[in-house]
Amino acid sequence: MANEQKESSRTSILSLPTEVLSEVLVRVASSSSTDLFRAKLCCKLFYEVSEADNIYQRVSLDKFEIVPWQKNDKLSRFLKKCRESKNPEALYRKGMVDYFTDKHKDSALECLEEAANSGHADAAYALGIIYIFFGGDELKRQGILLLSGMKKSRILKGRVKLCRENLRALLRMIWVKNPMFLNPTLICCAMTHDKKTSSWPMDADDVEESTCEGCACDEEIGAICAALPYR
Repeated sequence: MANEQKESSRTSILSLPTEVLSEVLVRVASSSSTDLFRAKLCCKLFYEVSEADNIYQRVSLDKFEIVPWQKNDKLSRFLKKCRESKNPEALYRKGMVDYFTDKHKDSALECLEEAANSGHADAAYALGIIYIFFGGDELKRQGILLLSGMKKSRILKGRVKLCRENLRALLRMIWVKNPMFLNPTLICCAMTHDKKTSSWPMDADDVEESTCEGCACDEEIGAICAALPYR
């Protein structure tokens, strides 16, 4: 009897339907990539189920550097698989590094837009900043709407400061080469009201709430400019 119970406990998880096992591994992957890699080594079934796109779409990238200091082919293949599986964080990282280092800007924007459309708040915030820097009335308007929309959103408002801090931290990790970030211009006309717009804050914590959408965007851009390596 004891042997039967032992055998049952040993094989019970393998008897689960594939879709249930997949959901279990999705939860494992979303909390820890290390635990996912360990699970893949358990048996052939775990390995096969773990190779599905829905696993790579949700796997956590917290343990991986945003900008690897050394080339690693195995890691590159893993991250490529994550991007191909529409992992929002993988798309965000690729888009940010490529765009700010002035490489493959069109595909970089596509990565960021796809990540933002998947609900990635950092990607949405970064797109707002990029659209405003990019120039052109239409993109600038989209950028203002993105940033002001996040600040007005009951769900996203509390995340804006974190998004700002995350973007500043990321910019300090890479060498920004994109020339469009060299000479940003103010959006708001200071003559329209008494809001101070003549100087930008030099610290992320200095950004204040503003009733003027243009001023609010200027304040966000100022905080990002202060984090650029060449400033």
